[in-house]
Amino acid sequence: MTSALLFLHLLSFAAYVGAGFAQVRFLKRSVSAAPAVRDELEQLCATTITKIELPAIFGSMVTGAIMVARAPDYLHQGWLHGKLTAVLLLAVLSHLEMFNARKIVNARASGAESEIEGRRKRHATFGAIGSVLVAVVLVMVTFVRLHGG
Repeated sequence: MTSALLFLHLLSFAAYVGAGFAQVRFLKRSVSAAPAVRDELEQLCATTITKIELPAIFGSMVTGAIMVARAPDYLHQGWLHGKLTAVLLLAVLSHLEMFNARKIVNARASGAESEIEGRRKRHATFGAIGSVLVAVVLVMVTFVRLHGG
């Protein structure tokens, strides 16, 4: 059971990271694309967040919660608190990305072109913050956990 939980936990995290990378790339590629392709890439960005990134972060959180419930001594280890904080921030960030991406799609559909550039910049900022938080999670579960955190 422990191996299966760890597998699902890591699989969810990998799906989260992959979806995060993909949705940022879709939006970045849409800038120079033809209008029909641009619209499709923007929609794909929003869909990737909703159907892959968010379920993946929740899958990771649920499997992590089960692992901690099965071994509550982990709660006495400082590295886990840092990891949990970063994961919670990633979950909030994913929701902000989802709302922003949907607003880009809706603005495009309603012809509110002036709103889109600001939302693109915001999305890029979200992507940068997400990259830092993913790095924090990885540092917490490797260097900090293994070297006395």
